[in-house]
Amino acid sequence: MPTLNEIFDKRKIILYQNESLDLDHYYQEPYQDENDEIKEMGKPFETDVSKKIRTLDLINEDRTYSGFSYFMDGSRRTYKIGDMVLEGKKIYPVVVAQVRAGCTKRDQQKKLHTYGAVRKKNLLLLSDKMNEVDFQEIRQRILKTQMAKDIHLDIVKYHFEPNKDNVPVNAAIAKANSMMHDMEIDILGKMVNSCTLEPNHMLIVDGPLQFIRQDTGKPEFADMFYNVVGVSKSFDPMLPTSSKSKRGGTQIGAELLKLEYGQRTPVFLKENSRHRKFGCWYLRIRPKNRVTGPLEGIIKVEKMAVEEDEDGLDSSVADNISLWLLNEGSPTCYGRDERWASHLYPVYLTETLIKASFESDFVFISNFKRNFR
Repeated sequence: MPTLNEIFDKRKIILYQNESLDLDHYYQEPYQDENDEIKEMGKPFETDVSKKIRTLDLINEDRTYSGFSYFMDGSRRTYKIGDMVLEGKKIYPVVVAQVRAGCTKRDQQKKLHTYGAVRKKNLLLLSDKMNEVDFQEIRQRILKTQMAKDIHLDIVKYHFEPNKDNVPVNAAIAKANSMMHDMEIDILGKMVNSCTLEPNHMLIVDGPLQFIRQDTGKPEFADMFYNVVGVSKSFDPMLPTSSKSKRGGTQIGAELLKLEYGQRTPVFLKENSRHRKFGCWYLRIRPKNRVTGPLEGIIKVEKMAVEEDEDGLDSSVADNISLWLLNEGSPTCYGRDERWASHLYPVYLTETLIKASFESDFVFISNFKRNFR
């Protein structure tokens, strides 16, 4: 029954196991829209090209109805369990992760149920600087153990780019996130193929629709998101309001201070590295006198543009989505989550369900410190 150190030592790779470091607490959680960039804020990306703040009709519209019936979230926990020395001169972190993704459905009685099983992956992440022969040998030896079978472990590589990732563990975390997105896309694909989603039974994804690595580049990929909206409860307030100003001009956070309850910004155009177009806007879902911070109670909404949205989203669609999100604002998770002001309750419940599937940190990490059966 070898230890993890002995398995590495067989390939003449030194592994220094240390006190496990919970990376999710050690490194500050980034904004959900980290690395986001809005292509053009000067011209609204919607059919109503007015640059003015939009005020929703909260008197005559139905304040009880929502066209959202499904809620999806992904979550991960990452831990550094040691460092490995390659070729006697380079050192890279060894990271393990628990990755989860799941979805809930709200029925006609407004009760929330699990939609399918919570997807689970447990990972051992190693640097791709390790040569392929050593990696495959270590991978196969670990996967043959009973421990790996018991926890459904997979061993994968992460790629560290010094000019992109400031520390190697960030590259490992990014790899875990990418695999989490794979699981979310798999869930979404099955929902689309079964015709589950409809214009009045839409899906909210917690966070931006950043599925760049999963994007096939084909129109069919955007079609999957026809009835999907991404909602970010945290966002970068320092995004410039002009693509020309970079960080020197007016920042979006300063503009958002003007939003009152029930108001949204115009829809802005965003493009990712695959030239996929998105419409995104900001919406205040809490009155200013109910929150403590000036930007609390504001969410960032995102919808992928399909072929018919090439010149901008339909303003009435953006208004309807915004009204539904306002209607999702009650009840709240006040007292249970410090992010309550920008958190939608069904998303909070979905997140709670998914996090309940995690092993405790101690139990999970212990798997890698004992002899492998």
